[in-house]
Order: sequence, then C-alpha cells, then structure tokens
Amino acid sequence: MRVALISRVAAAVSGLSSVLRGLGHEPVGVLTTAFGGDRYRADTLGAIAEQAATGVDVLVAASPSRFGPLLAALDADVAISAAFPALIPVDALSVPRLGVINTHPSLLPRYRGPNPIAWTVRNGDRELGYSIHRMDHDFDTGNLLVQATTPIDAAKQPEDIFERMFALLGSLLPEALARVEAGDRGDPQPADGASYAGFFEPEYAEIDWTRPIAEVQRQVLAWGVAAVRPAQPGALATVDGERLRVLRVCDDDTEGGKRMECADGPLWLVGTEPA
Repeated sequence: MRVALISRVAAAVSGLSSVLRGLGHEPVGVLTTAFGGDRYRADTLGAIAEQAATGVDVLVAASPSRFGPLLAALDADVAISAAFPALIPVDALSVPRLGVINTHPSLLPRYRGPNPIAWTVRNGDRELGYSIHRMDHDFDTGNLLVQATTPIDAAKQPEDIFERMFALLGSLLPEALARVEAGDRGDPQPADGASYAGFFEPEYAEIDWTRPIAEVQRQVLAWGVAAVRPAQPGALATVDGERLRVLRVCDDDTEGGKRMECADGPLWLVGTEPA
C-alpha cells in the first residue's frame, strides 16, 4: 500500500518508514505542521524532512483546513498518524482510500488524550498499553484494529520506555495494516473503562522529599516521558539553594550524584540542569 505519515516527531517518521518498507509498503509522504504546540518535544520541520527518505514529500499544513488537500496530493491508500498534536478534520479522514489510522500508547479506552505514557508511569502501571485504531471525529475514540501491552516495571530512563514502545508498535503494525487493506472497519471500543490522560497539573512539578523513594522515582520518570505545554517545567527541586530541573535519579550511589533523603531512604540526583 501507499502510506502517508502524519507526525510532528522525526523519530516517529523514521521508525515508521523503516517498518513500513520492511512490510512491503511504500511511504509516499509526510504531512506535518508548525502549529499545535510542542507537547511531544516536537522536532524542527527540517529535522522531520531529514528523517524522510529521498523521494518522500514533506508537506507542511498552515491550518487544519489544509490537511485534506495535502493528503489528496500524496495519493495514499492509507495514512498513519503518530505523535501529532492536532485533531484531523473529518473531511480529511476520508481522503486516503482506506482512511486514516492512529497509533496511541495506551489500552484504549483507558488514557485517551495527549499524555498517556506519563500517566501510565505516574500511576505505577507495570505495563504500557498500545492501540492502533481508526480515526473518527474525536480524539482516540475510533474503532480498534489491534492492541497489546509491554512490561515497563524495570524501566529507569525515558529511553527504556520508548524503546519498548517502538518495539511493540512495530509488532502490531502488520496486523493493523492487514485489517485495513482488507477493508476491515475494526471493533468498537469498550463502553466501560474510559479515562482521560491530560497534561500534568503544575503542582506535580515540585518534588516532595518526604514522599517514598518509589514515588519520587515515578515522578521524575513521568516528567521525562510527558507531553508538555510550553510553561510546564518538569520535575523541580531546590538543592543547596539552587533551583534545578531533575532529569534522572538513582536509588544507589553507583553513579555518584547528590544524596537526598526520602521518607524511606536515600535517593541520588544523577542528572539535573538549572531550572
């Protein structure tokens, strides 16, 4: 199939393009935009273009009303949305011959919305879910094509989670695309169990060292994988009179760092930057 990609993240463009080619499909172009905010730590448009292979057009929409015409120019059989901050209008969803599908890192209908990975970590879930679904008029509500989970309870760094997530996505795409190619409309999402994974509240940024070690670790890791608004600072702490953004902690002293006392023992700051 001819496949268009819809994304604001260069790694998603590169990874999906590679998987699609391995499955015998042809990535024909990338639809992206400069609006919609930086919630996924979005890359520059130049970086997205660099990740698209030679011969793949990169089209930049100035507004949602341009999604449909630009998708039409790509003449794709199906489009795949991944890490994209804007709602795709209904008129654009019918432009590719087989529609538009979305990749969402949760077991829908749980954790609909922009911040599912971070809420998975914050809530202490042992597994990260992933869903590929058809897109409809609303965010993350369309019919399901395939779902699965991957363990993340041993993850210490954001990279650990993203590595597991991309591997899971790659394993799910063949079945999802096979159903799409066969004209399968997918299965309605369950009526029960829906929840919304919104942006973190500002109060969650400040680390409370009177909390248990596990809670602080989850807080730091959750901010590391979070979808954010521009004003959201990440995990913050005042250490020796200096305001710091905490990027990484460790529950032993094997990597050195600044020792901090939590409710049930010490934790070491091994990655920080000025806030």
